Amino acid sequence: MPTPSASDRDADERRAELELAYRARRGDAPAFDELVRRFQRPVLRFCWRLVRSADAEDLAQDTFVRAFVHFERFDPERPVLPWLIAIARRLCLDLLRRRKIRAGREAMAVGDDSAPSPEREASAREELSRLDRALDELGEGPREAIILFHIEEMSYRDIAAALEVPIGTVMTWLHRGRAQLKRALDEAPIA
Repeated sequence: MPTPSASDRDADERRAELELAYRARRGDAPAFDELVRRFQRPVLRFCWRLVRSADAEDLAQDTFVRAFVHFERFDPERPVLPWLIAIARRLCLDLLRRRKIRAGREAMAVGDDSAPSPEREASAREELSRLDRALDELGEGPREAIILFHIEEMSYRDIAAALEVPIGTVMTWLHRGRAQLKRALDEAPIA
């Protein structure tokens, strides 16, 4: 018996997601719980990338609460993740606008006690810090598109649905964002 191809597995996964979405839309709480289990990590990562604070966990949880309350608005023929990302995005932007601040720059934990050397750990932290600063300098749209494409590995179509813009805009944001990141990282001095 031949091994299923990646596209077959993707199609099977999409069918399972669609079935869960239909069941959840009809009020099946276990089906909705399964959707939360599947998409909690990418939603949390997206929120973290936008707000970079402990508020990300609350925003991710609020995303699923809103999705559950308004699940009748969801079109089960479309993928679930872009819809959840669109909800999360609005919540994150609302928080940032209310506070009128940009997310603080918190160092990401790099390595552990078994790190090969303090120099290598410091170098890795500095690289992450440079990347974070360069991402912060991007406009809202390009930053979100870069995060969704390169970190969450979403398709152009799904990013367009999540950010509620045409695919051409996503492509432009990705092109401009990558170019701006490259310039910023090439120009940034290494400490």
